[in-house]
Amino acid sequence: MAEFKYTTTKQLQPRPGTTFATTYYKQTESERERLKQHITTVSRQFALLAQHDPEAAAWLQQPLRGYRKSTAGEYYSAGEIITDMVRQFEQKKDVPSGMLGRWQKLFKNTEFDICLVPAQRRPDTTYGQLFEND
Repeated sequence: MAEFKYTTTKQLQPRPGTTFATTYYKQTESERERLKQHITTVSRQFALLAQHDPEAAAWLQQPLRGYRKSTAGEYYSAGEIITDMVRQFEQKKDVPSGMLGRWQKLFKNTEFDICLVPAQRRPDTTYGQLFEND
């Protein structure tokens, strides 16, 4: 499992008719780049595998029952889950919780899994202790 840090999260309001709200994970530029490289590497490995193995190519395109889309009766394929993450980073967008959850579920207990952990805050400075509470 690959571990990456995020600095903050931003939770949106639920859309009308839904009970859940999307949370976005904000990262430093360096952590974002590390995560992008991880996702790109995974994407390339599966693309290469699909070129040489017809069964792998079929699996990547097959809708997966446990990955329901918002449209009734439609399901994500492994290829769509991977491609969605690649596009998210190509567009320089923060990682949304739903997309990350699908990735984590697909790659659970593998080297491709992603674990986002909060970055350590810097300790308070003497300046902050002396002047912030005035």
